[in-house]
Amino acid sequence: MSKDWAYHVWLLERTVASMLAQTADEVQVVVGCHDVPSGPLQSQPQVHFERVSIELPARTFDDMSVDKVLKHSVAARWAIANGADRIAFNDADDLVSNRIGSLPMPSAGAGWYSSSQRLFTYGGSLSRLMQVPHPRSGPFVLLRSDALQFDAPPFSGEWVAIVEGGGEHDYLRLLARHRQAVCTLAAVGHAHYVTFMSRIGQPLQPLPFPANLVINHPDSMSTAGGVNGYPVMSALGRLKRSLRWVPTLRVATPAIRREFHVPPGGQIPAPYRGVASVFWR
Repeated sequence: MSKDWAYHVWLLERTVASMLAQTADEVQVVVGCHDVPSGPLQSQPQVHFERVSIELPARTFDDMSVDKVLKHSVAARWAIANGADRIAFNDADDLVSNRIGSLPMPSAGAGWYSSSQRLFTYGGSLSRLMQVPHPRSGPFVLLRSDALQFDAPPFSGEWVAIVEGGGEHDYLRLLARHRQAVCTLAAVGHAHYVTFMSRIGQPLQPLPFPANLVINHPDSMSTAGGVNGYPVMSALGRLKRSLRWVPTLRVATPAIRREFHVPPGGQIPAPYRGVASVFWR
């Protein structure tokens, strides 16, 4: 259902490569998906594709969020069943810091959440450092697998109360319609990771460094329509917002590129270079 399937497969390959490029510890990547893409990922023993048999979502933010939760859930179940002691959730298009694998778990609580992230576009020379305001989290989270909980329809519990408190009733209705058990952390959404885990007595700690190089591109889920998608802004509004963000710009140094396993410019296909801006969100 992507606008450009080949582009999304290329993005996924870059993401998986960054996840496998950790400086320590054994890492496996589980990809929740409808279709298994052809290419080099299929031959990598550290990569497993866990297919879902659900209908394709509509291209709205709520429907695509439900799809993402169901895929996170089946992937987490597979990881737990195959002995994972730590589980991270990550988006399929964002690169991961190579410091994650060697990071010890915090002495208190269930794991880490991303309190900051860098934004980047392939082929660009700048990144933007983005602080995530507490108690929100970025999309990356790393926690002990025994801290994950699952819930089946009819849904109930603290995570539902948090989602309903945000007025996301359509999202809950769409999620329940699939009649599948979901990982409650994935279902509550990264905006509520910190709040939810704190309320159930399994607090998360802020990561001491940005976990992700968030890749801006025109077919991101964040551009999907619906009441919860990113709002359409006027040209003047975009300019004012961009000027506020100028102080957060950083050169994408060789050290940053190594940390997030950014491919050299010559390995980025020409149509995929500079297709978005670090300012668009």
